[in-house]
Amino acid sequence: MNGHRLRIFAAAALLLLSGCLPYSCRRQESVALTPADSLSRALASSIPMDTLALAWTRPIGDERGDAYPRTVRFSTAQNGPIYLGDAEQALVFVFDPAGEPIDTFATAPIPYLAGVRGDTAAVFEPEAPAMHFFVRGALVGTVPIQDAERSETALVYGAFGGHSGNRAIYYKRVDPEAGGFVAGIDPSGNATTRQPLPGPHWRHAGMLRFWGDSLLSLSGFRPVVDVIAQDGALDTLALHGFDSPMLARSRSWMREDIHQAPLLTPSAAAENDLLFVLNLRAGWLRIDAFDRTGRLVHRLTEPDHAWDAGFFPQDLDVRSRADGTYVIAVAVSSPEPELRLYIWRPSG
Repeated sequence: MNGHRLRIFAAAALLLLSGCLPYSCRRQESVALTPADSLSRALASSIPMDTLALAWTRPIGDERGDAYPRTVRFSTAQNGPIYLGDAEQALVFVFDPAGEPIDTFATAPIPYLAGVRGDTAAVFEPEAPAMHFFVRGALVGTVPIQDAERSETALVYGAFGGHSGNRAIYYKRVDPEAGGFVAGIDPSGNATTRQPLPGPHWRHAGMLRFWGDSLLSLSGFRPVVDVIAQDGALDTLALHGFDSPMLARSRSWMREDIHQAPLLTPSAAAENDLLFVLNLRAGWLRIDAFDRTGRLVHRLTEPDHAWDAGFFPQDLDVRSRADGTYVIAVAVSSPEPELRLYIWRPSG
C-alpha cells in the first residue's frame, strides 16, 4: 500500500475511531462528569504517580521517513524479541530486547499484530479479513476468516494466542447496524463460537487482548473492558480510577450533545495481575495499571512532560522480569514514528 493511500486510511480511521483527540476539542463544552467518572477522578488523585525509565528508542521509517507503527507485541519466548507492525509500509520489524534490529519482513496490507506464540507471529489483515502466520519472517499459513455479512462500515479486530497451551484465533466485528460479537475461529476460518456484545457498537470498538485464560474486548471510548471467560461467559470490568481530560466530553457524547466520541485509550495489555491501560495525554505518555477487580493501583508517566498536539501512542505491550520490574514497549506514530522501551519498578 502506498503512503498516500495509507494516510487517507489513517485519517479516516482516526475520524471514525477517535473523533476528537484530547488536545483538539473546544473547551466551552460541558465539564460535568457522570457519577462513576467523578468517583474515578477522585480515586486517581489519591494514587501516587510513578516515573518510567526510558531504556531506548528506535525510529521507524523508510528513506522518506514514512511509517505508521500501529501494533507491538513481545514474543512469549524467554528473552524473546519484540515485534512492531508498521501499517504504512506493510512491514513487521523485529528487535532484540536491547533494541537491536533482528529482522524485517513484508506482510499483508495494513498489518495488525494479533499475537506472538514462541517463534510464530500472527498478523491480522482487516481488509480480507484473514489471519496470516509467520515464522522467522516466512509466511507459513493463512486462515481466511469467513464473514459474508460484514458491512463496509463495520470495524474488525483479530487476536491469536491464549494461555494453557491454547493457540486460538478470535475475531471481533462491531457494526453500526448489526451490533457486535466476538467469535472463535477454526483453522478453516469458520466461527465455532459467537459471543454477542450487547449495547451500542461504539462501546465495543477496540482491540482484543488476552489476560491469562480470558479474552479481553477493549473499549476505546469508555473506561470499561469486556471479559470473555473460557466457558464463554461475558462480564464487564469497569475501570475504577480511570481519569482523562476527555471524560466530560465522553458524557456529552453519551447524552448525544456532541457528534464525535472522544478516544480515551487506544490500547491495553495485561501481565500477571495487572491490566496496563494507555491513557491518552497531549504530549506525554501516561499508563494506568488496574488490578483484577478493575481498581486503579498504579499511575505511570514518563520523566519529561511537554505539550505536543501531534503526540500519539498507538499500542503497548508489557512483560514482567524475574527481578520484579516490568518492561513496557510502546508504539508511537507521531510526531516521529518510533518504538520505545520503558522499565518500571513498582513502588512499595
